[in-house]
Amino acid sequence: MITMDRNVYDKNMRKSANKFCRNGGWGLEDKYQEIDDVIEKMQTVIEAMQKQDPEYYAKYPMRLGTEAEERDIRTVSDTWHLPGEYSYFLRHYVPESVGWSTDDYINLDIYGARELPKGQWGYNYNPVTKEPISDWPDHYLVIASDEGDPYCIDLSRGDTVVYTAMHGAGRWDFEVAYDNLAEFLRSALLPRGLEDVDSDTVLSYKYCKVFITGEGKDKLKTLLFIKKAFSCDIPQARSYLSDVPLLVYKGIEPGAENIEAQLKSIGADYEKCEIGLEEFLA
Repeated sequence: MITMDRNVYDKNMRKSANKFCRNGGWGLEDKYQEIDDVIEKMQTVIEAMQKQDPEYYAKYPMRLGTEAEERDIRTVSDTWHLPGEYSYFLRHYVPESVGWSTDDYINLDIYGARELPKGQWGYNYNPVTKEPISDWPDHYLVIASDEGDPYCIDLSRGDTVVYTAMHGAGRWDFEVAYDNLAEFLRSALLPRGLEDVDSDTVLSYKYCKVFITGEGKDKLKTLLFIKKAFSCDIPQARSYLSDVPLLVYKGIEPGAENIEAQLKSIGADYEKCEIGLEEFLA
Protein backbone atom coordinates (compact mmCIF):
# COMPACT_ATOMS: atom_id res chain seq x y z
CA MET A 1 0.00 0.00 0.00
CA ILE A 2 1.36 3.43 -0.96
CA THR A 3 0.94 6.13 1.69
CA MET A 4 1.52 9.86 1.44
CA ASP A 5 3.09 12.00 4.13
CA ARG A 6 0.36 14.05 5.81
CA ASN A 7 2.21 17.35 5.22
CA VAL A 8 2.61 16.55 1.53
CA TYR A 9 -1.06 15.59 1.30
CA ASP A 10 -2.16 18.82 3.00
CA LYS A 11 0.11 20.89 0.76
CA ASN A 12 -1.25 19.25 -2.40
CA MET A 13 -4.85 19.63 -1.27
CA ARG A 14 -4.28 23.30 -0.39
CA LYS A 15 -2.74 23.96 -3.81
CA SER A 16 -5.68 22.25 -5.52
CA ALA A 17 -8.21 24.22 -3.46
CA ASN A 18 -6.44 27.51 -4.19
CA LYS A 19 -6.42 26.73 -7.90
CA PHE A 20 -10.12 25.88 -7.83
CA CYS A 21 -11.01 29.11 -6.03
CA ARG A 22 -9.02 31.50 -8.15
CA ASN A 23 -10.13 29.88 -11.42
CA GLY A 24 -13.79 29.73 -10.42
CA GLY A 25 -13.82 26.00 -11.06
CA TRP A 26 -11.83 23.21 -12.65
CA GLY A 27 -10.60 23.14 -16.23
CA LEU A 28 -9.87 26.84 -16.68
CA GLU A 29 -6.36 28.06 -17.47
CA ASP A 30 -4.30 28.77 -14.38
CA LYS A 31 -3.33 32.37 -15.02
CA TYR A 32 -0.57 32.53 -12.44
CA GLN A 33 0.88 29.03 -12.67
CA GLU A 34 4.34 30.49 -13.32
CA ILE A 35 4.23 32.31 -9.98
CA ASP A 36 3.02 29.14 -8.23
CA ASP A 37 5.89 27.17 -9.74
CA VAL A 38 8.61 29.58 -8.70
CA ILE A 39 7.27 29.92 -5.13
CA GLU A 40 7.25 26.13 -4.88
CA LYS A 41 10.89 26.08 -6.02
CA MET A 42 11.71 28.73 -3.43
CA GLN A 43 10.24 26.51 -0.73
CA THR A 44 12.31 23.58 -2.01
CA VAL A 45 15.48 25.68 -1.86
CA ILE A 46 14.76 26.77 1.72
CA GLU A 47 14.08 23.18 2.78
CA ALA A 48 17.38 22.11 1.21
CA MET A 49 19.25 24.88 3.05
CA GLN A 50 17.67 23.86 6.34
CA LYS A 51 18.66 20.22 5.85
CA GLN A 52 22.22 21.26 5.01
CA ASP A 53 22.71 23.16 8.25
CA PRO A 54 19.97 22.18 10.73
CA GLU A 55 21.78 23.60 13.77
CA TYR A 56 22.10 27.06 12.23
CA TYR A 57 18.48 27.20 11.09
CA ALA A 58 17.26 25.89 14.43
CA LYS A 59 18.93 28.95 15.96
CA TYR A 60 17.94 31.33 13.15
CA PRO A 61 14.62 30.02 11.78
CA MET A 62 13.64 30.79 8.21
CA ARG A 63 10.23 30.01 6.78
CA LEU A 64 8.28 30.66 3.61
CA GLY A 65 4.52 30.44 3.99
CA THR A 66 1.97 30.52 1.19
CA GLU A 67 -1.13 32.14 2.73
CA ALA A 68 -0.93 35.83 3.64
CA GLU A 69 -3.10 37.35 6.34
CA GLU A 70 -6.17 39.02 4.86
CA ARG A 71 -5.54 42.23 6.83
CA ASP A 72 -2.07 42.54 5.25
CA ILE A 73 -3.56 42.08 1.78
CA ARG A 74 -6.22 44.71 2.52
CA THR A 75 -3.56 47.16 3.69
CA VAL A 76 -1.52 46.97 0.48
CA SER A 77 -4.61 46.83 -1.75
CA ASP A 78 -6.02 49.98 -0.11
CA THR A 79 -2.67 51.77 -0.42
CA TRP A 80 -1.70 50.91 -4.00
CA HIS A 81 -3.40 49.82 -7.21
CA LEU A 82 -1.33 46.70 -7.86
CA PRO A 83 -0.98 44.57 -11.01
CA GLY A 84 -2.95 41.34 -10.73
CA GLU A 85 0.12 39.15 -10.97
CA TYR A 86 1.87 40.98 -8.15
CA SER A 87 -1.27 40.92 -5.96
CA TYR A 88 -1.44 37.17 -6.46
CA PHE A 89 2.23 36.83 -5.53
CA LEU A 90 1.73 38.78 -2.29
CA ARG A 91 -1.12 36.46 -1.31
CA HIS A 92 1.10 33.42 -1.67
CA TYR A 93 4.59 34.60 -0.68
CA VAL A 94 4.85 35.00 3.10
CA PRO A 95 8.52 35.21 4.12
CA GLU A 96 9.86 35.01 7.66
CA SER A 97 13.57 35.94 7.90
CA VAL A 98 14.12 34.88 4.29
CA GLY A 99 17.07 36.29 2.33
CA TRP A 100 18.41 35.25 -1.06
CA SER A 101 22.14 35.17 -1.78
CA THR A 102 23.53 34.49 -5.27
CA ASP A 103 26.33 35.75 -7.50
CA ASP A 104 24.08 38.74 -8.28
CA TYR A 105 22.71 39.43 -4.78
CA ILE A 106 24.40 39.91 -1.41
CA ASN A 107 21.22 39.46 0.61
CA LEU A 108 18.08 40.04 -1.43
CA ASP A 109 15.01 40.76 0.68
CA ILE A 110 11.84 40.17 -1.35
CA TYR A 111 8.94 41.73 0.53
CA GLY A 112 5.72 39.99 1.40
CA ALA A 113 2.50 41.93 1.95
CA ARG A 114 3.30 42.57 5.62
CA GLU A 115 6.77 43.99 4.87
CA LEU A 116 5.80 45.98 1.78
CA PRO A 117 4.74 49.27 3.48
CA LYS A 118 7.94 49.53 5.54
CA GLY A 119 9.90 48.47 2.48
CA GLN A 120 9.22 51.95 1.07
CA TRP A 121 10.95 53.67 3.99
CA GLY A 122 14.13 55.44 3.01
CA TYR A 123 13.06 55.54 -0.63
CA ASN A 124 9.76 57.43 -0.97
CA TYR A 125 9.22 58.16 2.74
CA ASN A 126 11.39 59.39 5.61
CA PRO A 127 10.18 57.66 8.80
CA VAL A 128 12.16 60.08 11.01
CA THR A 129 10.70 63.33 9.66
CA LYS A 130 7.50 61.54 8.59
CA GLU A 131 7.67 63.26 5.23
CA PRO A 132 7.75 62.04 1.62
CA ILE A 133 11.13 62.03 -0.11
CA SER A 134 10.82 64.38 -3.05
CA ASP A 135 13.32 62.88 -5.49
CA TRP A 136 11.63 59.49 -5.54
CA PRO A 137 9.23 58.76 -8.45
CA ASP A 138 5.95 58.22 -6.60
CA HIS A 139 4.73 55.58 -9.07
CA TYR A 140 7.70 53.32 -8.28
CA LEU A 141 6.92 50.64 -5.69
CA VAL A 142 9.89 48.97 -3.99
CA ILE A 143 9.19 45.22 -3.99
CA ALA A 144 12.65 44.10 -2.83
CA SER A 145 16.05 45.45 -1.84
CA ASP A 146 19.58 44.13 -1.83
CA GLU A 147 21.75 45.90 0.74
CA GLY A 148 20.03 49.19 -0.09
CA ASP A 149 19.69 48.75 -3.86
CA PRO A 150 15.92 48.85 -4.61
CA TYR A 151 14.02 46.62 -7.03
CA CYS A 152 10.78 48.25 -8.15
CA ILE A 153 7.74 47.95 -10.35
CA ASP A 154 6.26 51.00 -12.09
CA LEU A 155 2.61 51.16 -11.00
CA SER A 156 1.80 53.57 -13.81
CA ARG A 157 2.40 50.78 -16.36
CA GLY A 158 0.21 48.04 -14.93
CA ASP A 159 2.77 45.31 -15.62
CA THR A 160 5.54 43.70 -13.54
CA VAL A 161 8.69 44.84 -15.35
CA VAL A 162 11.29 45.13 -12.57
CA TYR A 163 13.62 48.14 -12.37
CA THR A 164 16.67 48.69 -10.21
CA ALA A 165 19.15 51.43 -9.35
CA MET A 166 22.27 51.68 -7.20
CA HIS A 167 21.79 53.51 -3.92
CA GLY A 168 24.23 56.15 -2.70
CA ALA A 169 24.99 57.48 -6.18
CA GLY A 170 23.49 60.92 -5.55
CA ARG A 171 20.49 60.33 -7.78
CA TRP A 172 18.32 57.43 -8.81
CA ASP A 173 19.26 56.13 -12.25
CA PHE A 174 16.80 53.29 -12.87
CA GLU A 175 17.18 50.65 -15.53
CA VAL A 176 15.24 47.51 -16.46
CA ALA A 177 16.55 44.55 -14.51
CA TYR A 178 13.96 41.89 -15.45
CA ASP A 179 11.11 41.77 -17.95
CA ASN A 180 8.58 40.41 -15.46
CA LEU A 181 8.07 39.31 -11.87
CA ALA A 182 8.58 35.59 -12.48
CA GLU A 183 11.92 36.21 -14.16
CA PHE A 184 13.02 38.34 -11.19
CA LEU A 185 11.97 35.68 -8.70
CA ARG A 186 13.82 32.97 -10.59
CA SER A 187 16.99 35.06 -10.47
CA ALA A 188 16.99 34.70 -6.68
CA LEU A 189 17.28 30.93 -7.07
CA LEU A 190 20.36 30.90 -9.30
CA PRO A 191 23.05 29.08 -7.26
CA ARG A 192 26.47 30.62 -6.81
CA GLY A 193 28.98 29.75 -9.52
CA LEU A 194 26.39 29.76 -12.31
CA GLU A 195 26.46 33.48 -13.08
CA ASP A 196 26.88 32.85 -16.82
CA VAL A 197 23.80 30.61 -17.01
CA ASP A 198 20.32 32.04 -17.53
CA SER A 199 18.07 31.52 -14.50
CA ASP A 200 15.25 30.19 -16.72
CA THR A 201 17.69 27.55 -18.00
CA VAL A 202 18.79 26.48 -14.53
CA LEU A 203 15.24 26.06 -13.25
CA SER A 204 13.69 24.43 -16.31
CA TYR A 205 16.29 21.77 -17.09
CA LYS A 206 16.77 18.49 -15.28
CA TYR A 207 19.70 18.13 -12.89
CA CYS A 208 22.27 15.34 -13.13
CA LYS A 209 25.33 13.80 -11.56
CA VAL A 210 28.06 12.13 -13.62
CA PHE A 211 30.46 9.60 -12.09
CA ILE A 212 33.54 7.90 -13.50
CA THR A 213 33.10 4.24 -12.57
CA GLY A 214 36.25 2.73 -14.08
CA GLU A 215 39.35 3.35 -16.18
CA GLY A 216 37.65 2.24 -19.41
CA LYS A 217 39.44 1.45 -22.68
CA ASP A 218 42.34 3.87 -22.17
CA LYS A 219 43.49 4.37 -18.60
CA LEU A 220 45.88 7.20 -19.52
CA LYS A 221 43.15 9.24 -21.22
CA THR A 222 40.90 8.75 -18.19
CA LEU A 223 43.70 9.88 -15.89
CA LEU A 224 44.30 12.96 -18.03
CA PHE A 225 40.58 13.78 -17.90
CA ILE A 226 40.63 13.53 -14.09
CA LYS A 227 43.83 15.59 -13.94
CA LYS A 228 42.17 18.39 -15.89
CA ALA A 229 38.83 18.16 -14.07
CA PHE A 230 40.37 18.36 -10.60
CA SER A 231 43.44 20.51 -11.47
CA CYS A 232 45.70 17.89 -9.92
CA ASP A 233 48.80 15.92 -10.88
CA ILE A 234 48.86 12.38 -12.28
CA PRO A 235 49.61 10.67 -8.92
CA GLN A 236 46.58 12.39 -7.38
CA ALA A 237 44.48 11.47 -10.44
CA ARG A 238 45.50 7.81 -9.94
CA SER A 239 44.39 8.08 -6.33
CA TYR A 240 41.01 9.45 -7.39
CA LEU A 241 40.59 6.71 -10.01
CA SER A 242 41.35 4.03 -7.44
CA ASP A 243 38.35 5.14 -5.40
CA VAL A 244 35.44 4.99 -7.83
CA PRO A 245 32.67 5.93 -8.32
CA LEU A 246 34.20 9.39 -8.70
CA LEU A 247 31.83 12.34 -8.98
CA VAL A 248 33.02 14.55 -11.84
CA TYR A 249 29.93 16.69 -12.45
CA LYS A 250 26.79 17.87 -10.67
CA GLY A 251 24.60 20.41 -12.42
CA ILE A 252 22.07 21.07 -15.15
CA GLU A 253 21.52 18.49 -17.87
CA PRO A 254 23.29 20.29 -20.77
CA GLY A 255 26.51 20.35 -18.72
CA ALA A 256 26.10 16.67 -17.90
CA GLU A 257 25.64 15.88 -21.59
CA ASN A 258 28.87 17.73 -22.36
CA ILE A 259 30.80 15.71 -19.75
CA GLU A 260 29.15 12.52 -21.00
CA ALA A 261 30.31 13.24 -24.56
CA GLN A 262 33.89 13.78 -23.35
CA LEU A 263 33.90 10.53 -21.36
CA LYS A 264 32.47 8.62 -24.32
CA SER A 265 35.16 10.01 -26.61
CA ILE A 266 37.96 8.69 -24.37
CA GLY A 267 36.22 5.37 -23.68
CA ALA A 268 35.95 5.89 -19.93
CA ASP A 269 33.47 3.92 -17.84
CA TYR A 270 30.89 6.31 -16.42
CA GLU A 271 27.38 6.63 -15.08
CA LYS A 272 24.95 9.56 -15.38
CA CYS A 273 21.93 9.83 -13.11
CA GLU A 274 19.16 12.39 -12.67
CA ILE A 275 18.81 14.17 -9.32
CA GLY A 276 16.27 16.55 -7.83
CA LEU A 277 16.61 20.28 -7.21
CA GLU A 278 17.14 19.71 -3.48
CA GLU A 279 20.10 17.39 -4.06
CA PHE A 280 21.50 19.75 -6.69
CA LEU A 281 21.53 22.61 -4.19
CA ALA A 282 22.90 20.56 -1.30
